[in-house]
Amino acid sequence: MQLDAKKFFFAFFFFIATLITLGYYHFNHEQTLINQNINTTLEQAVKSASILIGDRYQEKVLTVPPSAVDDADTINALTSLAHTQGVEYLYSLVLDNTGKLHFTSSSARNHGVTSGQNLTHFFDVYPTNPEIIKALKNNAIVWDTKDNSDQTGKFRSLYIPYTTPSGLHYVIGADIEVGSIKKLSNAAAFKSIATSFIIFLGALPFLLIYRNTLQGTATFLRAKVRSATDELREVNEILETKVEEKTKQLISQSFEDPLTQLPNRHRLQYDMDRHSYKALIIINLQNFREINDFFGFAIGDNLLKQMGHWLQTLDFSPYRLSGDEFAILIEEELTQDALETLCERLIHRLMDHPFSVGEESVSLSVTIGIDAEPEVSLTHADIALHQAKENSTHIAFYNGESHIEEQYKANIALTSTIHKALNAGRITCFYQPIVSTQTGRIEKYETLVRMIDESANIIPPLDFLKTAQKTRLYPQITRTVIEHACNTFQKRNEEFSINLSIRDILDPGTVRFIEETIVQTDTAHRIVFEILESEGIDNFDAVTHFIHRMKKLGSKIAIDDYGTGYSSLENILRLDVDYIKIDGSLIRNINTDPKHAIVLNSIADFASKLGIKTIAEYVESEEIFNHIKNIDITYSQGYYTGKPTALSI
Repeated sequence: MQLDAKKFFFAFFFFIATLITLGYYHFNHEQTLINQNINTTLEQAVKSASILIGDRYQEKVLTVPPSAVDDADTINALTSLAHTQGVEYLYSLVLDNTGKLHFTSSSARNHGVTSGQNLTHFFDVYPTNPEIIKALKNNAIVWDTKDNSDQTGKFRSLYIPYTTPSGLHYVIGADIEVGSIKKLSNAAAFKSIATSFIIFLGALPFLLIYRNTLQGTATFLRAKVRSATDELREVNEILETKVEEKTKQLISQSFEDPLTQLPNRHRLQYDMDRHSYKALIIINLQNFREINDFFGFAIGDNLLKQMGHWLQTLDFSPYRLSGDEFAILIEEELTQDALETLCERLIHRLMDHPFSVGEESVSLSVTIGIDAEPEVSLTHADIALHQAKENSTHIAFYNGESHIEEQYKANIALTSTIHKALNAGRITCFYQPIVSTQTGRIEKYETLVRMIDESANIIPPLDFLKTAQKTRLYPQITRTVIEHACNTFQKRNEEFSINLSIRDILDPGTVRFIEETIVQTDTAHRIVFEILESEGIDNFDAVTHFIHRMKKLGSKIAIDDYGTGYSSLENILRLDVDYIKIDGSLIRNINTDPKHAIVLNSIADFASKLGIKTIAEYVESEEIFNHIKNIDITYSQGYYTGKPTALSI
């Protein structure tokens, strides 16, 4: 009996030692498996993302920045892929000349996609990351296994560098959110030990009573373990198969436009990467925004479906790129004349084809861009389409000798310069005096925007404002000018004017900022808003509404560049303006061209009778000044009476 007790205690302590050894082994084993699974998931996610945002995509967006619609499509596609692959984020990055990292694409979290907030857009700055920079410079895969934490969680990352055929370096990264690996491993080890201990306690009475059956019991338990292991292996294989099928399904969905069920931009690029085509045609519906505004988005969506179906009836295999753009790939070798004839026939047939809008019908017109270069490119076809729109032609071919891509790159560089200037407070204002022709005193100033570059050079608006107007930076420039001018004149007595474009007036955020600023600085009764007459005022309802809001606050309105646009007395009466600024093209030749003098006399006469004050621009000599003074032009503005200069606050 005493011998049996010794055997029992020996067996018990041996079992405890075994449990400790098993726990330590299981901890290390589980830690290795967890690391392997995380790394495999990251690698599969990056390789899947490279299909969607590969070489062609990177070259495209860095030459012609994506539209808001294209950017949203890419965010949604990457977000869906990230969720399926089991990672938190998928994204691509490039390194600019200053050593800063920028996003070219990124997925988002569900609440960000739903709300539109906290999204990462094209060319947003990515915080400095030595690991990513190392991947780009060394062209080597980099694992960031430090499980770094930030405000959104704890992540492990993988960065795989790629190089496009043109030599562009970019990196595709994936982040996976992980808890403490040690915690996960400890939990697995504890579970293993606890399970073994419970089995031991349950089996102990039977071991003591039925020692002769110990071998059989052990054999039975081993069989159960093998059976359970086999079942787990089968389940794991099934899960891996389902994940692969789901990934393929997601990639397939990412290749299809959900509205028209046509292949989309990603599919087009995928096909072009794998087959050789002789030409690419992009078809853009003209004035489609107006159709949406007039008939509603439901009708607009239905028209896009009809357009896609109509192209299919012509034996084409169309793609829907985004918005109101479709694309067609040409496999056979055609001359430029043959391609142009093909597109002209398409345009004529389209004009003759009625599209249904409820019980009515409408006809559609298009603009077409064609790339028939040896290396067919979506970027080149986009450039051709842009040229067709700029030249107001229906069809345009890409011409590699036009160097238009260099201009686009220059525009991107200028946009970056403007962005840096805004962030550094180097968008400032100069002020040009406006002098009374009767007293010679300065009574007003016109606000003129300037940009200071990194070398302290002063850049005039003609060199950067037109480019800024095509970007999201333009409203920020307008608001900077408003704020600078109102703060400058807050404690001065003169009136001051600010130029506003129709785009500014139609932007609710800008109008709201104007109201808040002129009220806060108490400058509403001294500010004059100059509306550019040379742009043409098409939206009278919006403009008159803006004028009414500003005049209620005490502000005044001037028509700028009067005599260059759609000038008419009716416009002046309907807009209830306080000043007419006469364009310099009429003023410069007033002493040499009798016709200009007659027009100027007429403007001064009807303005005086209507109680509207007049301002002559580009008064550059004493002779011109005396002439406008003699015909009762109220104010003079030009280099003769004062050059633009900075004013102290």
